Amino acid sequence: MLEFFEYDDSNGFASIYDSHITLNKTLLKYFKDAYRVRVAVDKNQKEVHIFIINKDYALSGELKESSLLSVSLSKTYARICSRPLVEYLSSIFNLSIGKKEFKRYNACYDDGKQVIIIDMKGEVS
Repeated sequence: MLEFFEYDDSNGFASIYDSHITLNKTLLKYFKDAYRVRVAVDKNQKEVHIFIINKDYALSGELKESSLLSVSLSKTYARICSRPLVEYLSSIFNLSIGKKEFKRYNACYDDGKQVIIIDMKGEVS
C-alpha cells in the first residue's frame, strides 16, 4: 500500500522581536478575514494563542477595544506590532530580546479552536 507524503501547511514559525511578532507566510492564509487579533497566554502549557478577529466582530462592541491589537499583512508575513505585548510575553516567558534580535518559535493553526498557537517551550533556529 502506498502512503503519500503531505506537507503539513498549518505549521509555521513566529518570530518575536523587541516590538512585534511576525508570523511567516505559511500562517498568513489564516488572516484572510483579519481586522484585529486578540492574544492570550496559557502559562501552564507555555503557549501564546492568537485569535483572529474579523471586522464585524471587532466593531460589534462585544470585545473590549483595549484587548484588540492591529495586525499588518504583506504577501509574506503577518505582523502584530505592540511593544507592551512583547514586554508582557517577555515577563511571562523570561525572554530577553535586544534591538535587532529575535527569537523564533514553532507555531501552528488549531482548526478545532480556530487559533494560532505559538509553542513557547523552546526556541528553534
